[in-house]
Amino acid sequence: MRVRIFMSIVVISFVIGACSAPLFMVGKGEGRGRFLGSNSKAMYEMLCASGDLEKILAVTHFNQEMKDAFYKANCLDERSSDKVKQLYASMTPAQRKDIRTAFKEKGYSVNGGSC
Repeated sequence: MRVRIFMSIVVISFVIGACSAPLFMVGKGEGRGRFLGSNSKAMYEMLCASGDLEKILAVTHFNQEMKDAFYKANCLDERSSDKVKQLYASMTPAQRKDIRTAFKEKGYSVNGGSC
């Protein structure tokens, strides 16, 4: 009985943790998907050096301040995965859907995010 309760707690914790993941994965073409906010060189090249993130943000309904903060946290010298996570966590569900939809419209595959 104790094992069953313990296993139930483990499963529930896993589900809650997976559903509250702060970010989602994006990928383009046959390339490997990466979590938004990743500080990897590949993510920088895919979103920033290519100019894609600017195009993605242009089709969102974000105000200019949010667009600038999102771009800065992902692409400029002070880019930070923690800042991206904080921005994403501060978004409304509609804004989260908006950014995921914008990525899809610009040819990216989107996986994960809120359940």
